[in-house]
Amino acid sequence: MAIRETIRIRLLGQLTLLRDGAAVPLATRKAAALIAVLALRPGTVVPRERLCGLLWSRSAPEQARASLRQALAQLRRDLGDGAMALIDTQGDGVRLRADGVKVDTAELDSALESGSSADLERAVALYRGDLLGDFVLDEAPFEDWRQIEGERLRRRTLQVLGKRLAELVETGDVEPALALGERLLELDPIAEETHQALMRLDIERGALGSAMRRYQRCREALATGLGVRPSAATEDLHRRIRARPMPGGESGGAPLVAVLPFESRSPSPDQAYLALGFAEEVIRALARFRSLRVMASQSSFAALEAVDCAAPRIDPREIGARLSARYVLAGSLASGAGRLRIGAELLDAASGHCLWSERYDAAAAQVFAAQDEIAQAVASALAVRIDGELLRAATRKPLESLEAYDCWLRGIAQLRQGTPESLVEARPLFQRALTLDPGFARAYTGLSLTHFNEWSCVAWERWDENERRAYEYAEQGTRMDDGDHMTHFVLGRILLYRRDFERAERHLARAESLNPNDADMLVQLALSDACLGDAERGIARVPLALRLNPFHDDWYFAFAAGAYLLARRLDEAIGFALRAPHTATDMHACLACAYALQGQAREAEHHRHAFLDLFQRRITFGRTPEPDEPVRWLMHVNPIRRPEDREFLRDGLARAGFTLPRDP
Repeated sequence: MAIRETIRIRLLGQLTLLRDGAAVPLATRKAAALIAVLALRPGTVVPRERLCGLLWSRSAPEQARASLRQALAQLRRDLGDGAMALIDTQGDGVRLRADGVKVDTAELDSALESGSSADLERAVALYRGDLLGDFVLDEAPFEDWRQIEGERLRRRTLQVLGKRLAELVETGDVEPALALGERLLELDPIAEETHQALMRLDIERGALGSAMRRYQRCREALATGLGVRPSAATEDLHRRIRARPMPGGESGGAPLVAVLPFESRSPSPDQAYLALGFAEEVIRALARFRSLRVMASQSSFAALEAVDCAAPRIDPREIGARLSARYVLAGSLASGAGRLRIGAELLDAASGHCLWSERYDAAAAQVFAAQDEIAQAVASALAVRIDGELLRAATRKPLESLEAYDCWLRGIAQLRQGTPESLVEARPLFQRALTLDPGFARAYTGLSLTHFNEWSCVAWERWDENERRAYEYAEQGTRMDDGDHMTHFVLGRILLYRRDFERAERHLARAESLNPNDADMLVQLALSDACLGDAERGIARVPLALRLNPFHDDWYFAFAAGAYLLARRLDEAIGFALRAPHTATDMHACLACAYALQGQAREAEHHRHAFLDLFQRRITFGRTPEPDEPVRWLMHVNPIRRPEDREFLRDGLARAGFTLPRDP
């Protein structure tokens, strides 16, 4: 009897049989287990004795054979027409015809054996999970068979794909290496070799922030999964991360200060975030003074993690050497009964001497006043001139309760996760802060950021709604507190997207004047300046941003790439974009444009296809876009002021093979 159609069997992950894309239900678990055993090696004859031993181990031989006959009959009924030809007998054995089925495990073996780039990508997609997933049968021999065969497939898959990851890291092929590495860690979170490969990739592309976080993730996975510390090889990579030279030097001779996370001395471990948040607020307060350069918290906190935290006292010389900082500010914070007890000391990173120390005992509502007092004292200890007007403008209104501040800190922690879910979870925290303290302008900043980040990063289909809400909240925040740099910055970015260029310039300039040392803001200002027509000023900001936050996130590379592209510095634009092409939807379009303008057609075509694939997945959600839709979107999300800059970008995209809209 001829086989009328091919049946697809999935053994990896959930056991599934498909005929013409429709699921084929199986009547019994024994029938399902039987097809799984036969399908693992299609075309191979499995002796009846072997099948009986696997599936009916507790039955007498004759009874087991009778049960096998019944299961085969049930399986043929479930499969329908053509089943007699699909499952046939060969002597005293049974086989599943190889020409009548497509089995994912066989396809996986074939792809791994081939080893080509395309086949290995297919192998990643095929390995949806372990053999048979959560399928359970109350037969010990069958469970042993599944464990042995599953481990064989898993081990071979990890071995071959791990070798492929090493090749990608060696060639510096960032995007596929990152994607493959993350997939391998999903399959085996404690695979230290995978963590190491990704750390090496991060080190080579200068992504020290990612490298440090990968080390921390590896250390936590090993501690949780095996109860062990990282190997000597991993610790050596950790030392390489810490030993990487910091970009640039101190700007204009201004002293560089590293503020370490304040030690929490509250009885509840849940209050640790309060101490961390307080240290970040001190960093923001210090960063307002142009006569200082202040290390971003992401980098100074990472530097503390890198030293021996079990030592009786932090050695400021090691921290200073690591970050090239001249001074280190350390402190402690305890809260209780509505009071804050704060200690702070300023240390000379070269000698380790204490230059200044102070203790504060303040009501919880005076938290911002305490931050500003510490910032003033540090600035005075360094004998720098403080602009009185800036200092007065930066003074915060006291909070009515610490609970509102709690909400702010928790909301910001959610924002930093950067996922759609975390943005939604952050909003009620900021709303709660406003309920507790209606005059807390920074909560409006937080609400604005939740909509701004969602609008500009993840929710293109709700562009108008999120843009409107982000604008309204930011405008409200600036009306309530004109001295918050972040609110002005967000409002300026929104106005830039609205093509209200003059107002955007004013608010962005105001944000910078209030806080000239916010590294996150500086690197975003680089692209904003370029969009506004001053690309040279924009790219001049990039080295300082990298200097103030050497352990920055990968999205720094995306903002730098865009600024260098508009500055016509194509080599630098390509260099930054290749370090993290995964960080922004339009990074591949940036690369296609830059390569095309350099006359490198093959590279331009590769990145054009990569962008169009990403565009269809992220922006049109599977819908095939209209021919000129990608370029219309690119021009919409890159608000470029000068006609000559817009024409430059359009020319590069046209040379890369994009279809341009008829109207400029």
